Amino acid sequence: MLLVAVATAGLLGCAQKNESQEDENEEGHALLGVIQAVDEEGLTLTVAHEEIPDFMPPMTMVFRVGPGDVQVFKEGDQIRARMIRDEDGGFRLIKIWKIDDKAASEMRKVNERLAKEAEKLASGYYLAEGDTFPEFALLDQYGNTVTPAQYEGKPFMLNFIFTRCTDGEMCPLSTSKMASLQKMAADAGLEKLEFISVSLDPQYDSPGVLRAYADAYGIDGKNFKFVTGEREAVRQLIKTMALTRIEADDDIIHSLATVLVDGDRKIVMRSTKKTWEPAAFLEAAKAL
Repeated sequence: MLLVAVATAGLLGCAQKNESQEDENEEGHALLGVIQAVDEEGLTLTVAHEEIPDFMPPMTMVFRVGPGDVQVFKEGDQIRARMIRDEDGGFRLIKIWKIDDKAASEMRKVNERLAKEAEKLASGYYLAEGDTFPEFALLDQYGNTVTPAQYEGKPFMLNFIFTRCTDGEMCPLSTSKMASLQKMAADAGLEKLEFISVSLDPQYDSPGVLRAYADAYGIDGKNFKFVTGEREAVRQLIKTMALTRIEADDDIIHSLATVLVDGDRKIVMRSTKKTWEPAAFLEAAKAL
């Protein structure tokens, strides 16, 4: 897998090296580097990485990655990731995130406002129909920043899922319903209706993982964004919707919240049930 060893110390300069998503007990090694090449067919990234303390000197290597990663990242991107061993002894990158100081700073400012909004809510209270949906800033399955401000004048559907969810009546069903509603809205001529699914598992659900998840459901990403980001921002957004989220081994036990938000960011319809009907939300969207 090794291509060529090069001197890459200080490769990222003063770039953001935020690893707050990571747990010290996670498998593999933290890696910082710059993408040199992307092989979509071979599902690999060539990365010039900095020294990995007590493990590997700086060098350029070819890493296996997921199918979504080769679609999200491009040559020249600065990244942080976890490097792990494949079964055959090769190296693979997981949990890949682009390092972008400017975008991170702008997102942090927005999410500070989200935190203040969440702090106003007493325990057990949440934003209900008629309330203004809060600001947030997260990354979508293309690696782009998503904020409600981008949807000014446009209604949007929003729910919460995570890609490793195996309960067929929870995330898989919710995603299938959102995908069905997206198609129903297109057939009904609701061109302005947008869709957002927020990951409850940002530590695992990187943009590349979300890209593969969306593709697996055959979802058109033009108006359907799967978003992830800093755990604290996701936690605050969850709080505003009063979702239950409990980590248990490799699973997350959680409740549901599906909302329709109008073009003025007012919540016009909210459901916490598994049995929410896409047709009901479609009719509400038609009335906007």
